[in-house]
Amino acid sequence: MRIKILILCPLPLEFDAVVQHLRAEKETTYRENKAYLISSYNGKHDQFEVICVETGMRNAEMALATEQAIREFNPQLAILFGICGGIKDVGIGDLLIANKIYAYDVGKEDPGGFKTRPVALSLSGELLARAQTLSRSTQWHQRCKLPVQEDARVFIGAIAAGDKVVADVDNETFNRIRTHYNDALGLEMEAYGFGTAIQAHRLVYGMVLRGVSDMCAGKHSSDQENWQPIAADRAAAFLFEFLHQLDGQNFIIELMDTRALSKAIYEMVLPFEESIREIKHDFSDTANAPVKALWAVVKPLLKSEIDTLMLEPNDPDAQADVRNQLKKLMDSDAALKAQLEQLLKSAKDSGANAAVNIINSKNVVNSSNITVGGDFRLGDN
Repeated sequence: MRIKILILCPLPLEFDAVVQHLRAEKETTYRENKAYLISSYNGKHDQFEVICVETGMRNAEMALATEQAIREFNPQLAILFGICGGIKDVGIGDLLIANKIYAYDVGKEDPGGFKTRPVALSLSGELLARAQTLSRSTQWHQRCKLPVQEDARVFIGAIAAGDKVVADVDNETFNRIRTHYNDALGLEMEAYGFGTAIQAHRLVYGMVLRGVSDMCAGKHSSDQENWQPIAADRAAAFLFEFLHQLDGQNFIIELMDTRALSKAIYEMVLPFEESIREIKHDFSDTANAPVKALWAVVKPLLKSEIDTLMLEPNDPDAQADVRNQLKKLMDSDAALKAQLEQLLKSAKDSGANAAVNIINSKNVVNSSNITVGGDFRLGDN
């Protein structure tokens, strides 16, 4: 299986840690104001097309960069990668994978002071379960480019994100985090923006992976001891061992090219030859909700082409016009392609891929499993 993965790095040293694990064959493409490095990585089960970008810091900037990159490249996986400060339980050089993201600076300021209004986000449970399995082993140590102690650990836990660099523990912000988000293990500046962007893309599986480079208390001395590149190196080692072991076939939708996708959609919702004349009610009688949902998206996009096809259902040019126009629309809109891919998968998973039976009609269309009562016809009434 071929999987497209987006890796977002706020800092240059994080970007550099990722690049060390990629093949020599790399290219850089420029979209709007960002440079994306594109390479590949072969895992035990899957092949990965890797898109890596340096985003800059802070939640708003990360949200914008994540949304832009998803729309440009339509990945199946997105990883926020980098370093963070530790709050409790973790130690410098450990790794932290977020199972919950807090926006610690969301709240209300009034004469009585700042009142927190806690907001929390969760990411992919599928990726988290697989990362949790790897976290129990030390296999990832072997991929480190820099020395790693045998006691370096991986934690799964909450992370707090805000737009402040918290360089000490003797301040109002740190006290607020410890009081109101006291299960947070780490602190950084981008995870909430990343998580917010990911929520809008159901087909993208997201994960936040951080190496702990300081403990907030004594941050300056930790930086002087050069822990930032060490923490990034360890996080990169874990990431690529994780990708090496990942088997995505049970939960990741394999990307189809737009030509194959348009053909599959056509065969799902546009029966052809003489049978098309018997179809008129837009699947309104079918119990197969995914097919109905797929048709609801496709029909308004292709109204002109479908009207022509209705007049000459056996005309190969009219059939090709429908498929070609759908392909053209998906080529220019990655979000539409992802939506249609998900709807097609849902329709197939529900059993709509073998034969449409039209009850009370003389025709049976050989392309799906939808049983429909009454006479119905594709097209407008």
